[in-house]
Amino acid sequence: MEKYQKNREKILKRLIILLAGPLFLLLTLDKVSFSIIFAILLLAFAYLFLRKKLWLVLLCVIPGLVFGKMIFISITSGWVYEARLSELLLLLAFVVFVLDIILNDKFISLKIDKLGLILGVYSLIALASILVAVDFRLFVFGLKAVVYAFLAYFLAYNLFDKQRKVYWFLYSITATSFVLSVQVFWKFYRMGFSSDFFFNRGSIEIPIGPIATSAAILGLLAPVLLAFYFELPNANPAKPLVFAGFFAAFLAVFLTLGKGAILSLLIGLIYIFHRHKNKRLAFVLFFVWFLALAYFGFNSYFTGLLKRMQTVFVDVNTDFRISEYRIGWDLIRNHPWFGVGIGQQIHYYQEVLDQEQGNYVNNFILQMIIDFGVVGFGVLLAMIVALVKKAKTVTMSLGRDSSLAAGFTAMLLLAFSNGLVEVTFYALPYAIIFWLIVGMFARQGKEMI
Repeated sequence: MEKYQKNREKILKRLIILLAGPLFLLLTLDKVSFSIIFAILLLAFAYLFLRKKLWLVLLCVIPGLVFGKMIFISITSGWVYEARLSELLLLLAFVVFVLDIILNDKFISLKIDKLGLILGVYSLIALASILVAVDFRLFVFGLKAVVYAFLAYFLAYNLFDKQRKVYWFLYSITATSFVLSVQVFWKFYRMGFSSDFFFNRGSIEIPIGPIATSAAILGLLAPVLLAFYFELPNANPAKPLVFAGFFAAFLAVFLTLGKGAILSLLIGLIYIFHRHKNKRLAFVLFFVWFLALAYFGFNSYFTGLLKRMQTVFVDVNTDFRISEYRIGWDLIRNHPWFGVGIGQQIHYYQEVLDQEQGNYVNNFILQMIIDFGVVGFGVLLAMIVALVKKAKTVTMSLGRDSSLAAGFTAMLLLAFSNGLVEVTFYALPYAIIFWLIVGMFARQGKEMI
């Protein structure tokens, strides 16, 4: 009883510090508002009730992305910061995690690896690029993808430490695949099965973002879900649902007719096909069945896909990407060592291409060099090497026959190949999902410093 009383008093003291300290400072600076008070109370509530169950918060992050932008914060009269629920959940989980480490002296339980350190260095370099920023809003827009990538990896690496948690996370991915696929199908239906769905893809959006981003995300999830399906025992009642989640993602990717997403998805699935010799017949039968379904059930889309593949080197999108690559190399020649800074490439492209709304370059390597020059290229190489080593470590830890290990490697191959031709890692939803999954798998390995 005495021990319980002491623990309760300790928790109450920490809550008072947590609440009274920031409130007193804000009152002194005359900066208190209802939203700030609500945020502090939410943080105190999360610390009190969720600090030992923070992995449950991470389960909600990926599904939370499908709702789109839900939080609008007015920064200036002409600038409203638009955020997703998932951003709030990641920030909340990170702050509570750090407070728990500091207030309860749990530094020994903090886990970090080389890949996490590289992501931390990447975030610091991105933050330092404010010194060369010519547009502060674009700086913030670019910085948040980098920072949230680090938070996602760091939290997943520390919190997904048991198989039960990993499986629940994979179930949340399955649910996300269903919802996101249904949104794509619904958009497909609402447009009256119009050919605009694949010939004017750039102007089509669903809550999570442009249809191209949705296809890239679904392609990223598909090999992980297929691997999870193979990993589950036949007696598991959720196994058919996991396969249905994979198939929904697979079908949605093909319906969007994104060349990069489809080709990269095939690369990932071919790798899984290579690793699972005993399931190759099932793979072949599935693809034959799917092609027959696509040809007879979605003939116009199947024909549209063939046309897009036939014109892959001469269509408007390809011409535009060649132009943006050429402009990108011009920027690199003018800023070779430290680049133009995070997010600033959009400003320069808007000037040269006369765009109303700029976009990132459709190549993650070129984008990194434009942003941070030679320094950024070095960080990127270190990151890729660390990811390759991590794939080997996970395979050794889980076993070469592990379906999940094969799914992780397939996902990396898919992400790298798709990132060479589309904007992926710099799109906030994609970055959060990718690094959460990488962090979850990375914890399964044994490499730790």
